[in-house]
Amino acid sequence: MNTQTQEAIRVSHQLAAARMILAATGKSPRQIGEESRLKVIQFIYQFGYTSAGMVQLLLNRTAAGYAQKLARQGWLVATKTISGNPVSIFTLSERGLQEAERHSPVLYRYPETDPYRVNQQQIRHYLLAQQSTIKALNAGVIKGFETERMIDQAGDKPGAKKPDAVWIGKTGLRIAVEIELSAKWARDLDDFVASIVRALQSSNDPSPAYHRFAIISDSKAIIERYRAAVAPNQPLAIWEKNQRGHWVIDRTSNVPAWLISKIDFQLVGK
Repeated sequence: MNTQTQEAIRVSHQLAAARMILAATGKSPRQIGEESRLKVIQFIYQFGYTSAGMVQLLLNRTAAGYAQKLARQGWLVATKTISGNPVSIFTLSERGLQEAERHSPVLYRYPETDPYRVNQQQIRHYLLAQQSTIKALNAGVIKGFETERMIDQAGDKPGAKKPDAVWIGKTGLRIAVEIELSAKWARDLDDFVASIVRALQSSNDPSPAYHRFAIISDSKAIIERYRAAVAPNQPLAIWEKNQRGHWVIDRTSNVPAWLISKIDFQLVGK
């Protein structure tokens, strides 16, 4: 059997599987298409931008190209990245933004109608947040999520830790997600740990901001560094600015023994 014949058989099987899925849902191909388009538009509205790979993962598709299709139809705007990985990012066009706002119960600021306002140094960071969130949704681990702009809409408490995303569990559990792709040191590391402690100490409130934290990285060394930093009774420096405006250690405390039991560490593939 030659390669061309094998490819024809593979496509035939994919089409047959697609027809079976359509028959099971009782929906027309047009309805399925509209739902898929709206799902992508709403996801981008909440996160700001995404990649073709994330769209493929979101819709659980085996074939790529749907994001480009929506761009050709005028719903999205494709912008090449400086790094080339991914090749392009996708933002909402004016038409896509109008569609998102028409279906959204809450309106958010969307500056990405100018895609060049996207901080390209942060693309890898935010795509990893998206990937982890989509996989958690697809696996049924969570029932929903909030992004940074959604958290901003609700309003932050003064001095509160603002995570990269918040996962909503099936029982209402709120898990703050931190994507860490580079190691923190000295004051930055101490401030990071202290901010998590402050955020979780509010867990006795009737409606706490977060019940748990998840630290996600594609580096085993970074995961182990943070795991060590939140170990029970680990020294924790509290920093303050002195009269000259310089950061100095004001006092030294210890990491609470309960903290590590409220943090999940997740190593993801590169």
